Amino acid sequence: GFTSTPRPLDGVPPFVWHGSIRSTEIAEQAAYYGDGFFHNNIFWPQEHTKRMVARYRERYAHYGHGAPEEAIVGLGGQVFMRRNAQDAVREFRPYFDNAPVYGHGASLEEYTAQTPLTVGSPQQVIERTLTFRRTAGDYQRQLFLLDHAGLPLKTVLEQLDLLGEEVVPVLREEFAALRPAGVPETAPPHPATTG
Repeated sequence: GFTSTPRPLDGVPPFVWHGSIRSTEIAEQAAYYGDGFFHNNIFWPQEHTKRMVARYRERYAHYGHGAPEEAIVGLGGQVFMRRNAQDAVREFRPYFDNAPVYGHGASLEEYTAQTPLTVGSPQQVIERTLTFRRTAGDYQRQLFLLDHAGLPLKTVLEQLDLLGEEVVPVLREEFAALRPAGVPETAPPHPATTG
């Protein structure tokens, strides 16, 4: 006759992320609770991302959780890499052109210009990812979609190796160097609740 809810072993509830592609209600909910807001912007132009993150930051401050720049933000993005950018475009284009999500609409070039999709070398992925700060401000999490457009498992695993070996270490360093003073690197733990 009762519901048992497991409690965290350390007494600190886990940090909660509220994720959305288009719903401002989710941005509002994340701000209300002082939780993180993950804007999975993989299909939307940068202006939409800018509006969504700005709303969350503004409402986060409104609810008294801290300054807008202290709000905890995560972004999405998809990549396809090869050591040589031309090889990446040549290899990815047939997958892009025929993918149910991407294909038969905007060209690969149009899509990469309007969304975070980055097709190129690891260095180009690093450089492009660092530009997302112009749209979203400082943010704490970056999701990279690697398994998309019908890529074979072997290719996805190659992407994972490039990401882990060449992209992520540089981005961690760059993001830490660019982070404003007083802005947390990671999500702060919530105070334990009783009851």
